[in-house]
Amino acid sequence: MRYLVFLFLLVAAAPARALRAVSLMPSYTEIVFALGAGKDLVGVSNFCDYPPEAAKIEKTGDYLRPNVEKIYSLKPDLVLGGNWAARTTAGQLSRLGVKVALLPEEKSVEDIYRTIRLIAGDLGRNAAGEKLIARLRAELPPPYKGKPVRVYIEADSGGWTTGGDSFLSDAVAKAGGMNVFAGEKRGYFQADWEEVLMKRPQAVILLSGARKDFVSRPMAGGLPAVKDGLIITTLDRDAFSRPGPRLFGEILKLSALLHGEK
Repeated sequence: MRYLVFLFLLVAAAPARALRAVSLMPSYTEIVFALGAGKDLVGVSNFCDYPPEAAKIEKTGDYLRPNVEKIYSLKPDLVLGGNWAARTTAGQLSRLGVKVALLPEEKSVEDIYRTIRLIAGDLGRNAAGEKLIARLRAELPPPYKGKPVRVYIEADSGGWTTGGDSFLSDAVAKAGGMNVFAGEKRGYFQADWEEVLMKRPQAVILLSGARKDFVSRPMAGGLPAVKDGLIITTLDRDAFSRPGPRLFGEILKLSALLHGEK
């Protein structure tokens, strides 16, 4: 009996084997590091460049075309992939005996909290997940009580913008704005320049391109955003366009820009 008790205590005291995880999305990588589990990562996507430590981790291809052989060679216990981007990869890895967690796409700020909880659960860091969520909630600006500022988001050149099914639309709302294309039940799409002119945005967020190029477009001078000089180019593109922890600081920054706060 004493031997069994001693054996139980010995097993309980033994350090748990380190988890080996692969992240196929930059936002997941940032969340893993924010949870204090960066050392668990043995592989990340080519686009995972934050925090700086992520650059030292083995690269496994991009999130739409990951290198399955490379991922398998890393002997991961867990692969984190987007449900919308990694289904084929998940099937291939599952057949090889690798556990894949397919996480749903974030369509709102609240969905980011869900992603954090899912990743934290898979990594055995539930308490750290709740602590991170509480910190991020505290970073958000207080709800804006005035009339929202009409905002056009240009996510990429060629008129690529975001609809109501993008978390960026909700991020703008959290900053006291209203995405002029929030009524579009889509995530990302190309808007005609004529549509943008008709929406008459009071502010423009440029995540790609220069202010001088935007204001030189046909009839751009008549837009309220141009007249008032509210063409925003100072947001961190990666931080704002990824559904991860850094987005919350950008929302606070955007709120100050939209409402003239110092």
